[in-house]
Amino acid sequence: MEFTKRLRAGVRSGEITRSVRIWTRPHVKPGNRYRMSNGEGEIEIDSIQQIELADIDAKLARESGFTSVIDLLKVAKHGRGTNVYLVRFHYVPPGKSSPAGTLRSRAPGGGPPVERGSVERERARMLRILDRLPEAQAVALDTHVSLEVRKKRFGYFLVDHRGDGRIALNCKASPDVREALQAIAPEQFHVPKYLGNKGWVGLWLDRPKLSASALELALREAYALVAPKTTARKRARKLT
Repeated sequence: MEFTKRLRAGVRSGEITRSVRIWTRPHVKPGNRYRMSNGEGEIEIDSIQQIELADIDAKLARESGFTSVIDLLKVAKHGRGTNVYLVRFHYVPPGKSSPAGTLRSRAPGGGPPVERGSVERERARMLRILDRLPEAQAVALDTHVSLEVRKKRFGYFLVDHRGDGRIALNCKASPDVREALQAIAPEQFHVPKYLGNKGWVGLWLDRPKLSASALELALREAYALVAPKTTARKRARKLT
């Protein structure tokens, strides 16, 4: 994974841990390492996430080592690509190994890394609920998971979204379900940025004493909002 010369010192020092790339498809994979030029060490990929061009703001440009959005965009485009990817990474000096066991992306302000064990535990809990929903699928999107039924999305399982260091479920919800989730899981409930105004809700899955009933309610009702009627009837029979 190459960086323009003026960014390399920031990458080596750990000040730069994000990069925006405009590609036709992802050219890197989470967990893989890629050599920097001139034997300057390696880049280990923590996550790669497809974003919208409008998501690139001045803050992200600065965190990527650029003075402005325009400055970033002049460098970010590679070939004929039109897909925008946010790559999170960390620098590995020559001859050194990277500690295993955690996802290395950290929350803004130096929050704790996301524990792999916690991610796998919460993902497994979510999948057990999806197994009881006819035709529900969990589609991997890098470190995230898209929750779908017949290619219609009703939620996301998010890991370290935009570097927040959190594990979360974001999903569709009716006003009644939103109120119910606020009542039964006030410590986990939140309104997700960008999607909150579209009727979506969020549950933090990394908080102590996560309400299992809140998670199941959120997933079942989000699924019901997009599932075809015939599929929803199958779900009703399966749950009885």
